[in-house]
Amino acid sequence: MVPPECAVSALETVYESCFLKFNEGEFGAANGVMLNGSPENPNATHPLEVWTGINFGLAAFLVQMGMEEKAFKLTDAVVKQIYENGLQFRTPEAITAGGTFRASHYLRAMAIWAIYGVLTNFK
Repeated sequence: MVPPECAVSALETVYESCFLKFNEGEFGAANGVMLNGSPENPNATHPLEVWTGINFGLAAFLVQMGMEEKAFKLTDAVVKQIYENGLQFRTPEAITAGGTFRASHYLRAMAIWAIYGVLTNFK
């Protein structure tokens, strides 16, 4: 079990580095960035991708730890990318800052329901 203060500290770091410092929080939290927001491996594809389901899971964890405002800011950024790019009926696994996406109809994006579950105590 991780002490709550350690979980909150980790979430703050991920939120700041992977979300706010990655394209100014416009797309969602990127997978593999360093504390300054730069990619840990600039030659790889996955570090600079925003995985929709992972972001929704991260948002659910933020809610669970009492960080609702941050959770909804993150969720809003990802949902905007989905809807503004016409992907609402084929939600992709990954979105890039370059305007590309891959793996549409990927089921991990269903993690958006985890946010609802945490908010309603899974009732």
